[in-house]
Amino acid sequence: MISTSSIAQVVEKFIAGSSLFLVDVTVSPLNEVEVVVDKPEGLTVEECAGISRAVEAAFDRDKEDYELTVGSPGLGEPLKTLPQYQKALGEEVEILLKSGVKLTATLTGATAEKIAVAYTKMEAVEGKKRKQPVNHAQEMEYSEVKWVKQVVKW
Repeated sequence: MISTSSIAQVVEKFIAGSSLFLVDVTVSPLNEVEVVVDKPEGLTVEECAGISRAVEAAFDRDKEDYELTVGSPGLGEPLKTLPQYQKALGEEVEILLKSGVKLTATLTGATAEKIAVAYTKMEAVEGKKRKQPVNHAQEMEYSEVKWVKQVVKW
């Protein structure tokens, strides 16, 4: 069985120096290999084909039979890497915290340790009969977050 780390090394070497970044590599028990890559301005078919050729050149199909798929992250898939978070800055995201709290917010910052978001929440305000919109800015560490997904608007 091909290891995810050996495939990741081949892909990282191929994309070095470009704006492409590796998001994920998975290998199923049936040797179905999936490589997910992205870049800030969006991925092209030619780039996927180049990565596919690089992986196929690095692994001998006579020794190890495998099925290879190279693509970009799907719509609605959770963000996994810092470059993905940075690509989504200013976008609306849905966040599920490990505490069970779910919120929709604008992603305003992302570092290696945490993300920052801004959102509006209806809250009771002293002197008002009805709840009023109150703006919030919040930072959260990745350890507090179960997943973050970009909101898809049609």
